Amino acid sequence: MNDQHEGRSTEARRGASRGVLHLFLMSWLMLPLALAAQTDRATPYTPANDAVVLQLVPPTTDPRVRQFDQLRNDFNAHPHDATKAVRLAQAYIDYGRATGDARYLGRAMAVIEPFMASSTPPVPVMLVHATIQQSRHFFQASREELTQVLKRDPTNVQALLTLATVAMVQGDHDLANRLCVDLTNEAGNFMGMICSASLRGLSGESAQAYALLSYVQDPGPKAPSAINAWIQGLLADTAARMGRADLADAHFKKALQWTPGDNFLLADYGEFLIDQNRARDAINLVGNDTQSDTSFLVRVTAEKVLALPKAKADIAEMNARFQSMDQRGDHVFLREEASYLLHVEHDPKTALALAQQNWKEQRAPKDVRVYLEAALVANDATAAKPALDFIDRTHLADVTIDPLVVQLKAMASKDSTAALSAPVTSAPDSTRRSPR
Repeated sequence: MNDQHEGRSTEARRGASRGVLHLFLMSWLMLPLALAAQTDRATPYTPANDAVVLQLVPPTTDPRVRQFDQLRNDFNAHPHDATKAVRLAQAYIDYGRATGDARYLGRAMAVIEPFMASSTPPVPVMLVHATIQQSRHFFQASREELTQVLKRDPTNVQALLTLATVAMVQGDHDLANRLCVDLTNEAGNFMGMICSASLRGLSGESAQAYALLSYVQDPGPKAPSAINAWIQGLLADTAARMGRADLADAHFKKALQWTPGDNFLLADYGEFLIDQNRARDAINLVGNDTQSDTSFLVRVTAEKVLALPKAKADIAEMNARFQSMDQRGDHVFLREEASYLLHVEHDPKTALALAQQNWKEQRAPKDVRVYLEAALVANDATAAKPALDFIDRTHLADVTIDPLVVQLKAMASKDSTAALSAPVTSAPDSTRRSPR
């Protein structure tokens, strides 16, 4: 790949990539999954007084909101135009991702679903639908739709990108590797290198991943700020996985300089700060944002760590949000809820059950980590075997996960030794005749 890259000028490389940068961003920002649901109450809520804020409405001064109006009016004037529907749905998806308000995923779905009723939906419609499914953590459904898209259009870059993301989240590294090769062939070295770097970061080669990402961290002066923020975020996660907290912190700050207030980055950075025993910094980072469940969960976790007086009330509110999801059947954020139950509510048994359920759908590093943490605290090494086998198979290496592996394997070995040394009691011979 490097030899091919040396034969092309920097500007040529950038020019070949710009046409799909936005599609790439939509797909890959979901790789380190975070809780992004905007929950509703299971029963009607009546405020105590007129001063209570029920919901923050996006200001009309926000250019993205003005864009919604333009796109929505255009679509309403042409309700059977799939292209206009896709544009409106993509605008909703982008806004929902940036703000953590999943209502906009619902709005995007409402725009797209009538077109999905066709026996052969347009490929762009299927791609948006699959992206929404991915964003809602319905990875298997997204994977099946993307596979159908690629059968119809094998060189579709966005489908390749999104399916590669889903494959990595589900731990299917063989499929992800094949898709990285296809991306290089169809979209150029820029795309191929980031795909390969992301996969290497999940396969015990974080140093190589960081080097590749460093090489492509300048996508060019015409790239949107979100692209620069996204690459800095990938560098931050990779550095954190290697134990380079200094580098990770610097990359997180650079990412937020490009996209201040980005919900995804705030959640990722906030979790990192808590890991680094910087809970107060995590609270300062997310501020008083309670609209986004992502930011609120970071705040609640940090308040619990610091034993702040406000923690009790906020924990009750977080419990209500999770209960509301359960009542509606929205069991799509199990990893986040498992982590919350383990670290905030100190309920390892229930946390382990949720982590095991989550494992059936997604296997990103954060999913691996909470699974192993819950098994360790629950003193159940046997339950952790699927995750330990996965690590052995994929060679995942992460400074927050590696010690858990050592402890759980030692626990399993101790349990095995104890079982072998236990006295053996003879079982009754079922073939022996009963005495008369």
